[in-house]
Amino acid sequence: MTDVLDTTAGAHTSGQLLVDFCGEEHLLTEHDRFTIGRRADLCIDDNPYLHRRLCLIEQRVGRWWLHNIGARIPLVVRDLTSRSQVTLAPNRELALSFPNATVHFSAGRSNYEIGLTVLAPVLRDVTVDHGFGDDDTSATISLADLPLTDDQRRLIVVLAEPALRTGGTDIVLPANKEAAARLGWTITRFNRKLDNVCDRLTKAGVSGLRGHIGETAADRRVRLVDHAVQSGLVTYDDLALLD
Repeated sequence: MTDVLDTTAGAHTSGQLLVDFCGEEHLLTEHDRFTIGRRADLCIDDNPYLHRRLCLIEQRVGRWWLHNIGARIPLVVRDLTSRSQVTLAPNRELALSFPNATVHFSAGRSNYEIGLTVLAPVLRDVTVDHGFGDDDTSATISLADLPLTDDQRRLIVVLAEPALRTGGTDIVLPANKEAAARLGWTITRFNRKLDNVCDRLTKAGVSGLRGHIGETAADRRVRLVDHAVQSGLVTYDDLALLD
């Protein structure tokens, strides 16, 4: 899917991601879908405790995304700039909003580390419907700058408050009734606003915000908070909106 990087090559083009495992480097471009595991594009080890395909890296809507496609091994993603970290559980995905990171995981008694480096800014403009009314108005934006109404932003912040206060290391969601009460809303209004926010982000290319058979309502809210915090859609400063 991708060639091992020739380190003698010239400047990298926009939107590339460098994957480094023990000196073996792979350069990904926007059309690559790159797997890592025991039998994958990047073969880590013949360790029988390691998934054949543990994770997938791809670019979507102008961002690099890391997917944990394994069944039982969590991934710990560490930002080398701020030293913050996020644990990515199986069947979850994370937008790489920082330029330099490492991915850590264990299989059996073995520990592994993979380096991820965004070589150039990846964000590109996407056209997203404002959704403020019936008129056909659109704006060219980046995902982190997705326009939200004040109510929509407050809804995300009230759900994301625990994650914002802990740096995203542990997502604990308040109950919808509790969140609605804090905002001074009825539960009907809260649920309607939640649907609107999820629809808007889905149109912008964020997956996992529309319910499927076998999923619970909490799955959608966790995905919403995870994306909002990791992409910078809401930040610690937005907690002032709850005062």
